[in-house]
Amino acid sequence: MSWAPKTKANREGCMDHNVKKIGKDRPAAPLERRIIPAWTDYNGHLNVTWIAHLFDLGTDNLLDALQIGEAYAAGTGCSTFALGAHVSYLSEARVGDDVEVHSTLAGVDAKRIKYRHELKASVGGRVIAVLEQVSMHVDLKERRSKPWPAEVKATLMDSLDTTGPADLCDGLPLKPEMCHD
Repeated sequence: MSWAPKTKANREGCMDHNVKKIGKDRPAAPLERRIIPAWTDYNGHLNVTWIAHLFDLGTDNLLDALQIGEAYAAGTGCSTFALGAHVSYLSEARVGDDVEVHSTLAGVDAKRIKYRHELKASVGGRVIAVLEQVSMHVDLKERRSKPWPAEVKATLMDSLDTTGPADLCDGLPLKPEMCHD
């Protein structure tokens, strides 16, 4: 389809304006950026703040591809809230480097999703950083968790990367009650 919601990622020019539903064989299109001087620190490399920013834009990109992004929130009154995340910093990116955020859906249950972002060098594919995050489906009026509607959960299950971890909370420092229905 040729429609794309006016999300933060779109305003930043991050999304392909031909948003397509993702699936097992159709990953979300990578978000692409070039590292600019304002994003680096006194060590001369991409600062962790901007790595988080790129991962946040990658999340918007992924959620839109999963059809649970900003348009979903506006249309249903439901959204996702982050519960916890783990970031690994593996190598450097410097001014002028082209990078990509590759995103996959790694887990789904009644109310939660787990996704994984890899920040990679565009040339050579060197992994710079990895984020694993768990988010909860939330009713924005009640400010409470809510199960996924059946059709949304079916879409999420179809989009699941079955090569990823099965346990949503595996490796994340979350309270035990956040990891069970």
